[in-house]
Order: sequence, then structure tokens, then C-alpha cells
Amino acid sequence: MKKTNGPADEKTGKTNRLKQHRPLIIAGPCSAESPGQLLDTARELKKTGKVDYFRAGLWKPRTLPGSFEGIGSEGLEWLKMVREETGMKVATEVGSDKHVFEALKYEVDLLWIGARTVSNPFIVQEIAEALRGVDIPVLVKNPLNPDLELWFGAINRFIKAGIKEVGAIHRGFSVWGKSIYRNHPIWEIPRALKKRMPGMVVVCDPSHIAGKRSLVPLIAGRSIEEGLDGLMIEVHPVPEQAMSDAAQQLRPQAFDRLMKDLDIKSPVNREGSESRIDELNSEIDMVDDLLVRTIASRMELSRQIEKIGDPRYVMTQKPIQMQKTFARLHGLAIEEGLRPEFIKRLFDEISREALLLETSLRE
Repeated sequence: MKKTNGPADEKTGKTNRLKQHRPLIIAGPCSAESPGQLLDTARELKKTGKVDYFRAGLWKPRTLPGSFEGIGSEGLEWLKMVREETGMKVATEVGSDKHVFEALKYEVDLLWIGARTVSNPFIVQEIAEALRGVDIPVLVKNPLNPDLELWFGAINRFIKAGIKEVGAIHRGFSVWGKSIYRNHPIWEIPRALKKRMPGMVVVCDPSHIAGKRSLVPLIAGRSIEEGLDGLMIEVHPVPEQAMSDAAQQLRPQAFDRLMKDLDIKSPVNREGSESRIDELNSEIDMVDDLLVRTIASRMELSRQIEKIGDPRYVMTQKPIQMQKTFARLHGLAIEEGLRPEFIKRLFDEISREALLLETSLRE
């Protein structure tokens, strides 16, 4: 993947570190586990000549208590060793003002804010205040839920705190229903963020979107096609033994191949086109799953109404309720580029199916 020097800041004339290379590449293990693990990974990544920042998580917010929650501040000494031996800049995630103060003591070169933290504006503000006046690049991951305003708001808290170089990380979103991804990409949201904040660096985290190492190249390639500005990729010397996110981390050799593949990727390349079609088909599968589950939920709500109300009252009210539904959905259909006649036929069929189910249950 070829790199080009980025622009200088218009106000200060100083080179913008996030824009210094295109694309911006951040790579390293999900979690720092030992000095040897970090150094082994860093040495291999250094050989590729593609990595701008070596990443490793030290404080890991986990869903379940008792899970590995990171090595903590001890790992800052290990990151310092990586920088001194390899010359690579180092980066880590911070989730509190305490983490900020610890990281700054060891002169960490870049910080990022995780998805769980971004979902809490109070914590984001505390971190922003701890960084006020500090000259360090900060990347803000999208929140867990597909909420553009929450992401936009978190980014602006750092900008208002005087951080000169603020960027974003697209790591996907939690959605209802099954998906081949760990976190669904919903590309419309990073597109909207770039449109709202032109010039801001937005990188993709294909590891957290994919959840499986086999899907990482697919997401990485799509993100470059989408015009995102770089990649944050999890790399581990022995992923199967990783203490966190083992399934989504690449070996250093696989990371090197990915970087070389992205160098030659072309929009008209047949293999690339087929991969894109496969990805879009997988997104259709996820939407289909959501559609079936949504219809099932609607049927269940209809059954609950049947149980609560007097049957004669319910039957007289149904046509009136359906008329209201069609009137409401008519405008929504037009707004979303669908024919209202199609939506009416669809809901007529859903209503008939609900009636058949209710009749069979009574029998």
C-alpha cells in the first residue's frame, strides 16, 4: 500500500500527523499480554514498512466480570520498549482521565477512545478535559449503536477542548438480528460523518467489524473503496492463543499480504468485484433475517391484542386500524423510494397471515 505525505495544518504550518500518510495504518495486537508478545509483533510489523502507529490495548472494557480486562499501566513500559527498539510510534485506548494521565507520562504518541466509552458523554467530557492543551492526535470510535449524532458529539468535545488533530474510527455497529459480521458496517454513517466534517481523517477498523480474520480483507478493501483514510488492524503472532478477540486477529504474515493486495486492488478487478458482490449479498441476508424477525414480532403483538380485547370489538376496529396504517405508511413509502401500492399489498398479506394464525390458535 503506497503512502504519500499529507498536508500541513493551515493555521500552524505544522504537519498534521493523522494526514501525514495516506492511508494511515495502525496495527498491533488487541491486547498487550507480555513484553515478548509485543516485541515479536512489532518486529514483524516493522519489516512490512507499512505501519504508522503500533497499537495495543492496555485497559480493556469487557462485557463480563472476570474476563481479561487488560494488563493496565504496566503495559506502558512495554510500549516504550517497542518504540525504543523499532522506532515505531505507539498508540493505545483510554477510557478515563486516569488512563490519560498514565499514557501521557509515557509519551504515548496517539490515543483512541473506544466505542463503549464514546457512548457515555460524561466520560468523554472528562477525558477531553484531561487532554486540554495537550498536543496529541486523538481518534474517536463510533458508539455501539448506529447513532451519528452521538459520534459527532463525542468528536466535537475533543475539538472544543483544543485538540488540534482529531479523527474518527469506523468499527461498526451493534444491530438487532443475525449477521456474518461481529458489528455491522452500515457504511452510510461514516459517509455522513465525512460529509458533515470534510477534511477529518476517518479510518476503518475491519477487525471489529468482521469478527473473523477471514473477513478482514473484505472489509479493509471495501473501506478503501468507500474513501476512508486508513485502517486499524489487529495483529497477533499467535492469534489462537490471544487473551482477547482471538478470532479476528491476523498473523503478521497475513497482514503483510493484505497490505500488498490493497496496493493492486482496482475497482474493475474481477476478484475485487466478486468480493464486493459477496459482501452485499451477506448484507441482504442480514436484512432478510431482520425482516422475518420483525414480521414475527408484529404477529405476536396482534396475538396479544386478540387476548386482551373483546373479539367483536377487535374485529370492528381492525379495518379502521389498517386504514390508519396505510395512510401513515403511504408517505413513508414515497420518502424511501418505494411504491405505496407495493407496501399496501405487503401489509394486506401480513394482515391475512395474522388472521389465519389467530384462527388456527382458536381452533
